[in-house]
Amino acid sequence: MPRDSVSPVHSHKRDVVSERDNGLDAGSDAGSDAPNLSADTWKEMRNSAVEKVRGTNVEFPDPAKVEKGSTVPIAVSVDGTARNIYMHIPENYDAAKPAPVLVVFNGWGDKPGPGGTKAGAAGLEELTGLSKEADKNGMIVLYMSGNPNKDLSYNNGQYPFSKTDDVGYTASVLDQLNKNYNVDLERITLTGYSQGSSFAHKAAAELPEKYRPANLVDISGWTTGREKAVPAGMNFMSIQSEKDTVAPIDGRWFGLHMDSEEKTMQRYLKGNGIELKKVFVPEEVTPAVREREWQAPTGAEIKSITLPGYKGHDWHGSPGSDAPVNATKELIEFIRNKRRGS
Repeated sequence: MPRDSVSPVHSHKRDVVSERDNGLDAGSDAGSDAPNLSADTWKEMRNSAVEKVRGTNVEFPDPAKVEKGSTVPIAVSVDGTARNIYMHIPENYDAAKPAPVLVVFNGWGDKPGPGGTKAGAAGLEELTGLSKEADKNGMIVLYMSGNPNKDLSYNNGQYPFSKTDDVGYTASVLDQLNKNYNVDLERITLTGYSQGSSFAHKAAAELPEKYRPANLVDISGWTTGREKAVPAGMNFMSIQSEKDTVAPIDGRWFGLHMDSEEKTMQRYLKGNGIELKKVFVPEEVTPAVREREWQAPTGAEIKSITLPGYKGHDWHGSPGSDAPVNATKELIEFIRNKRRGS
């Protein structure tokens, strides 16, 4: 699988602090001044030291010092390892009015991505162009970053990728955002590129009810078949290249499993009360862009955009992409004014 989408990242030697690193090895030579402690006490101290590096720590800059229309770094560490993430505050942000939030997850890989954009969160703004659209639509954007110890991937439940609690990490960032800014919790959107999009499916189903998203938009991603139930009334859109060899539209059954696009769409349709024998029915004439759209009994809108003949494993319309659609424009139009369903 080619690398998806890189700025210098902080890496941590290991995810867990060892006993010896913390001077808590009861069997080591601790020196003449070492206290004579029981085995249970050593164990308690050892476990306490390990717990210090578990979980997510988030520090937002003082909102009073963040200029409107700017993109600023957010200090985050997950299990003791720093992640470089960024926040964009729209030009017209008004603290008296709740602002919708767009959470964007990068693709897998620590090498330059499509169009030479940087990897991880550092390249997402350039890759997607979402900050400009956010300024027009009054949205706060969070550019998230995967685990730098696992090629900037997220824990979507599959073997090659991160094993950190990335749903908890996402919830922690949203917690702090909600404390610092006036956030419209009824208008949270999750999206991502490639493996980040795959994780977004998991996050949408597992985030706390408070942050249950109104919208999920999948760009060149996949479902694993392990996701929990579809959130009630959540709007869903998918944009896929029909000749993509990285995330094939017909799925991947050997090695890294990927559901077919048919199976993914069926998941969201059935989860919203729509039963279809077949989503992708053969057509006599092959268009450049296929669009299918459903209005579900739950109130959710479900939409599929596929590109026949197009091979790009892209954020469509990004630097270096010659896709016949622009994923950013499609995303913004799809989520505009949509709120969380019941």
